[in-house]
Amino acid sequence: MKKVVKLLLKIILIIVALIMLVMFAFIKIAEHREANYYNYTQTAGEIEMKYTAFGDKNVSYMEFNAYDDVIGKYAMWYPRELENMGEKYPVVIFANGTGSTSATYKPFMEHLASWGFIAIGNDDKNTRSGASAESTLQFLIQVNEDPDGIFYHKIDLDNIGIGGHSQGGVAAFNMVTNQEHGFMIKALYAASATSSYHTGVMADQWEYNLTEITIPTFLTSGTGYWDAGTAMTKDQVNDEESNVVQGICPLWSLQENYTSLSDAIDKVMARKKIQTMGIPTSNLTAI
Repeated sequence: MKKVVKLLLKIILIIVALIMLVMFAFIKIAEHREANYYNYTQTAGEIEMKYTAFGDKNVSYMEFNAYDDVIGKYAMWYPRELENMGEKYPVVIFANGTGSTSATYKPFMEHLASWGFIAIGNDDKNTRSGASAESTLQFLIQVNEDPDGIFYHKIDLDNIGIGGHSQGGVAAFNMVTNQEHGFMIKALYAASATSSYHTGVMADQWEYNLTEITIPTFLTSGTGYWDAGTAMTKDQVNDEESNVVQGICPLWSLQENYTSLSDAIDKVMARKKIQTMGIPTSNLTAI
């Protein structure tokens, strides 16, 4: 009897070990796909195919204490060649979605740096007002004038773009329209910017006004459930029993925001089929 019990225990341990091994393998595969998402992304157009691939520049990373409990730190990805070159590099500031930090968007930021951009974020988890993006831009101005730092006069302050995901999309809008140095932003990208349905419900600095934007703007979202939901108009109220769900950035919201933008600027809207729109990381579903 004891031999049978021991045998059963061995079998159980082997099964558990195999399950753990399989789970570990799946996790590693997922991590690899996330870090190398550009190798798994299907593109049809020539431009998309070119820039979906990783750029030809090696990437370095630095972080700086923000001495601010909300912002935490400034995280910078940049072309490694910057350290030994006398050139200036354009900048992309990125605003986090709800509950996210700069680490969430690491693959995306590395990708930008590989194409010659300084990509900078912070650890603010509630970015909507654009205040932390403003602080980030002020930090860039500061380090660009620090003769002892590697970024001394290497940041192209005349070519700064801003991007944001979900709540960060709201932050990008509000940085450009409401913050002191918003005039320095030359282009804007918002992925799944939180719809006016949700911003109206939550208020408290969630509101935005796209009619005041005067720079090229690219709006994106996805057709997946988290973005699209099931509601077809802004007037429909969330009601799960009736299968009415207001997504983060449904088609009506994308169209509303696009229409709100001036026809005098360059503007584009696009949706990613099937998937919830996000920056290249996994499971981006924040509001």
